[in-house]
Amino acid sequence: MGAGAEKQKAQVPPQGKGTTHPTSYAAVTTALRLPVRASLVVSLSHSTASIHLCIQASLAPASLVTVCNDALVKTPRHANVWISAARWTPKGNLVVIRGPAMSIAQLKDATHVLTTAIQFTLPEPMTSLASQANVKWSKLLINMVPTGVDEKTPAHSSTACQHTLALDNPSYGHLTITQLPSWVHSPFSYTPSSYLSLIVTFEDPDGSIASSIVATKWLYLFSMQATIKRWKQKPRISRQSFMGQGPCSPQAVPLGVATPAADNATASSSCRQLTPALQGPGKQKHAQG
Repeated sequence: MGAGAEKQKAQVPPQGKGTTHPTSYAAVTTALRLPVRASLVVSLSHSTASIHLCIQASLAPASLVTVCNDALVKTPRHANVWISAARWTPKGNLVVIRGPAMSIAQLKDATHVLTTAIQFTLPEPMTSLASQANVKWSKLLINMVPTGVDEKTPAHSSTACQHTLALDNPSYGHLTITQLPSWVHSPFSYTPSSYLSLIVTFEDPDGSIASSIVATKWLYLFSMQATIKRWKQKPRISRQSFMGQGPCSPQAVPLGVATPAADNATASSSCRQLTPALQGPGKQKHAQG
């Protein structure tokens, strides 16, 4: 009995040296990550950049939060709606962020109350306001799609592409489309029986919808099986970055700055003077003669 107890005691790992590992900081932050709160984008329609700057200078976001919450409390239907914060964007839009335990549907339902309260607070009360839910979008690229172009028929329209995609793909039909499918190039340059790519944009708050669609690899339209992938914006390369840097090479000139004629003449003469030096002695005499 004593030997068995000693053997069982020996099998117990020392304190601090068990099989469990300390949780990493990344795992802890991932577990405690809170969902992104729904928000509403309020924009000033038909207003200039100067008006935006004046409004932002005169109205702090915190004061607009107070105005919105006071208006919501006075409306019994939206008394349970609460605004936690607001912020101005570089484009002059106001982002209104909902409080805890609220859905985007509740926030959108109270849009009229919020925009009316904000409108009466603006320096120009007559300025009209436009608002929409601040939801992240995803963009997909649909490859190898028949354009439908022949000698008498133009390319498929965006409406026709949307209709056939929703008809042949049930998962696509449930998407909230923000921009209808459009061709990546101008339809007027297509040739008969050609194939090209479409771009489509839809609401995707956390990116999971796009991931699930891309995982299926295919979408069906116009009796074809088209491949899909995420759209990636190609960076624009400036033409000036390819210009030479030598004394005889064209130099990058800032936009709006004219190149003096004297500088051009000096550069041309210096290039002509360098030419004989690069030639042999016999060729130099021939050039001078």
